[in-house]
This record gives sequence, structure tokens and C-alpha cells, in this order.
Amino acid sequence: MSVEMKAATSTSDYAAYRNPLVSVTMASTFFLKLVSFLCIPFMTIYLSRNVDAPPYIIGVIVGLSQIGSLTAGFFSGVLADRVGKRLILLVGLFGSALVFLLFFLAATFLRGSSLFAVAFGLLNAGYGVMSAFFWPVTQVLMADSLPKERRPALFRHRYVLTNFAVGIGPPAGAFLGIASARAAFVISGCSYLVFAVAFWWLTRGTGFGVPGGPPEERRSFTGAIRVLGADRVFRGLTVSMILFTLAYCQIATNLSAIVSSGFSDGVRFFAILLTVNAAAVIALQPIATAISKRLSPRRTILLGNALFAVVCLLFSLVAFGKTGLITLIVLISMAEVLVVPTVSVVVDELAPPAMRGTYFGAATLRNLGLGAGPAAGGLVLASFDRGLLFVFMGLCGVAACAVVYFTLRENTGADTGPSPEPV
Repeated sequence: MSVEMKAATSTSDYAAYRNPLVSVTMASTFFLKLVSFLCIPFMTIYLSRNVDAPPYIIGVIVGLSQIGSLTAGFFSGVLADRVGKRLILLVGLFGSALVFLLFFLAATFLRGSSLFAVAFGLLNAGYGVMSAFFWPVTQVLMADSLPKERRPALFRHRYVLTNFAVGIGPPAGAFLGIASARAAFVISGCSYLVFAVAFWWLTRGTGFGVPGGPPEERRSFTGAIRVLGADRVFRGLTVSMILFTLAYCQIATNLSAIVSSGFSDGVRFFAILLTVNAAAVIALQPIATAISKRLSPRRTILLGNALFAVVCLLFSLVAFGKTGLITLIVLISMAEVLVVPTVSVVVDELAPPAMRGTYFGAATLRNLGLGAGPAAGGLVLASFDRGLLFVFMGLCGVAACAVVYFTLRENTGADTGPSPEPV
């Protein structure tokens, strides 16, 4: 490729930002993730200081967010196609703003009462539900607003912005002294409210306010399940991502137990590893983009899963040291940037235009791996040597690779499934 062609391609990747809706969507991706991570990661610390309950109860309260997200993801996607993406988007944004305001009120007026833990549990579940209404629909908005050739680059940009926000949110909150404090709830709620108003203004009178496709193409909940169930490629993609996230989440969870017990400064070194992960995701993005432009989505996902599997299996055989762990994190980050954004590209290619909300909503089922991963990895650590955790991660990567190889076609495309039933 000539220098001129490379420059033109790079310029076209950013030309999409001339669309105000795309620019606001990407800005919301960064800022809302940033403010959310001022308080959500510190929820356990906040509750442990203010709730007289054992650690496992606090863990359940914090985990309700993930349960709420998993429960609502599919339904929000189907609703977006049936009643219009704009309504679901605004419900998610205004609802999130309300949840954070209620967090602040509960922290102000219920602290010390028996209702405090219950209120936080319900609100945390509500935050998960509202997130499932908002985040999948933003991906649909970008897909609907852009020509097909520009979407892959924007999905990658979105993923980098998410990791950048997650990387700087917690340390920024700690530095400013608002982490695990009530002020974080106010800042988060106001930020969601600002973007809710921005999206309300930008989407007035647009096609996002009407249901997807003509009435005869709209699916009921049972019809949507039948379509997704009949889509073998989507099923395989979802299973592969559950396996990938099941293994990948060990980095942020059970690896901490290994590092903290293996080094005298284990807690600080683990924090450094998380920072390395976030920095590597950003720094490796140009390499991942170049690879994805040369390979098909299927081969890109295969390469990422294969890299993940090989690195984890090899690491189980080498000496356990700081240099090796940093190298492991960098290579796993490379696998991550190859796999995760490309999955969004494939979901976009698979989804019929009238069912984009359904497909992106159902894709949140990949978070089952995030929910089950800590317990599965903890069981491995409790039963075997710590090196077996990396074998477990590697075997999950091998399984994900096999699923992708046998289910994803080289050229994906929409499969409308069985004919819709009258609704």
C-alpha cells in the first residue's frame, strides 16, 4: 500500500467524527465510563466501611450490577427494535442519572440504617439494567449512522476509549479524593444527565425514534429468540466470547491472589499490572488495526484466541517473576485488542438491519464469562498449584479458538432466520 493510500485510509477512519451523533456517542463512551469508574470499582470499599456484613454479602451486593446487566441486555435490544432505539437509549441514560442520584440520597439519609444495604443492592441492580439499555444501543447508533466500511475503525476507537477511561478513572478518583465518596455519585449522575439531554436533542425527528423495519419484520421476544437460536454463527461467536471472557477476567480477579502472595510488594505490583494492561491496549491498537485490515474478521478472532491460548500455556511452564508477568499482560492485551473489537464488527455484519438492537443486546451474554470466571478460577486455585490457573486460561482459549474455527464463516452475513410471526 502506498503512502498516499495509507494516509487516505487513516483519514477516512476519522472522517466519521464529522457526524455529530457519532462524535457525541464516542464522547459519551469515554466520559460516562470515566465517571462511572470514579465510584463503581470502589463500591466494595464503600460498603465495607458502612455496612456491618460479611464479605460475601458485600460481594453479592456488588455483583447485582452484573446480574442486572445480563438480565436486561437481550430484552433491551429487542425493545429497541420494536419501539425505537431513541426511547431505549434515553431510558437508559435518564435512568442511570436517577440511579446515581438515588445512590447519593441513600448514602446521605440511610447510612447506618437496616435499609442501607438493601437500597444499595437494588440500586446496583438498577444500574446494571440501565447500562444494558444504554451501551448496546450506542453501538447500534454508530452502525446505523455510518457506511459499513467505516464501522470497524469506529468500533476499535470505541474500545480504546473505554479502556482509556477505565484506566484513568480509578486513579483520578483516588487522587482527587472523591473515590468511594458521595461526591462521585453526584458527578456520575450529572454526567449521565448531560449526555441524556445531548442525545435527546440530537435524535429529535430522526429515524432512531421509530421501530426498526416495517411491522412485518419486527420480532416478538420469542421470535427474536428463535432467530438468534437459528443463527449458528452468532451462537458460536457468543460461546467463544464466553470462553474468552471466562479466562480473561482472571487477570483482574484471581491473578491478584497469586501476585499478592508471591511478592513482598504484591498489592502495588498488581496495580502496576492493571495499568500495564490498560496502557498496552491503547499502545497496541495501531498494530491490531493493521492486522485486522489484512485479515478477515474470522481470522483476526482466531489469531487473537490462538495468541491468548499459547501465551497462557507457555507461561505455566516458565519461572514466575515480575518480568514474565509484565510480558504475559502485554501479550494478552494484544490478544484482547484483536478479539474484542472484532467481535462487534462480526455482530454488526450478522445482524439484519431491522434486528441490530436484538443482536447487540444478545451479545451482552458474553458477560456470563465475567460472572462465572472469578468463581471458576478461584476453584482452580483452591484445588491445584497456581500454575494450573494459566493452564485453565490457555485451555479456555483453545476451546474458544475451536468454536470460532468450526462455526464462523469466512464471509459473515445476516441470517433472518424463520419468518416472523404476527405480533
